[in-house]
Amino acid sequence: MLEVLILALEIMNEESSSLGLEINWNKTKIQASYIIVDVPPDVTILGHKVDVVDSFVYLGSSVDASGGNDSDIRRRIELASTCMKSLDRGIWRSSISLVTKLRLHNVYILPVLLYGSDTWNVTEASRQRLYAFDQWCLRRILRVPYTAHVTNVLVRSQTNQPPVSSLIQQRHLKLFGHIARAAASEDHSRTLRASTDSLPVDWRRPRGRPRQSWLRTIESDLKPLNFGLHSALRRATDRPSWRRIVETAMLFERATR
Repeated sequence: MLEVLILALEIMNEESSSLGLEINWNKTKIQASYIIVDVPPDVTILGHKVDVVDSFVYLGSSVDASGGNDSDIRRRIELASTCMKSLDRGIWRSSISLVTKLRLHNVYILPVLLYGSDTWNVTEASRQRLYAFDQWCLRRILRVPYTAHVTNVLVRSQTNQPPVSSLIQQRHLKLFGHIARAAASEDHSRTLRASTDSLPVDWRRPRGRPRQSWLRTIESDLKPLNFGLHSALRRATDRPSWRRIVETAMLFERATR
């Protein structure tokens, strides 16, 4: 398979050169599936060294060989944490109103944290990590010291901020609605098939617990509403109705956090 990929890159380089385009070999990476073993750390293509990596950043998101999003979630938390600390002295510790601080948090911190979250397949461990970071941000905004015995419920009530999990759920369901409505057009029917089609008949799941997938995350989001995927696909074709369903799902998620 590696030889085929190298040949494909050589052909792409030849075809692109005829159009005046060049491959940036410094940015080119090869990523092998976690199922594939015994791959070299790098390969040489047309005299250029190309690294074989387990993960890489593409369009701002970390792509992992396992297909999961844990590494991307950790990276987004680190970036958002850096942004929070950069505003510590000038904003969070200042005397400006709490309302203004929360607005800055919503427009400056949350977009950094939630970038690409509509495609995350969130595990319970990642959900807890996001919840802990969310609480850390709100306590920093409220200037609550570590020594103060203030519950998470009180922090949430004082800021009236929705949990990060409900915002991620909203993005999941909105994307699911877009895919369902796009399926009505033949030009976009492949999008739905790529998202919902079952695995090939001859495919066998590797040993161990099944990995969390995006569709399993959607099923988990819809479970409080007693919706299955097929029922949700039909309902999502009606945009106003689906918008109300998304709002209801957010209320369920917010009530449990």
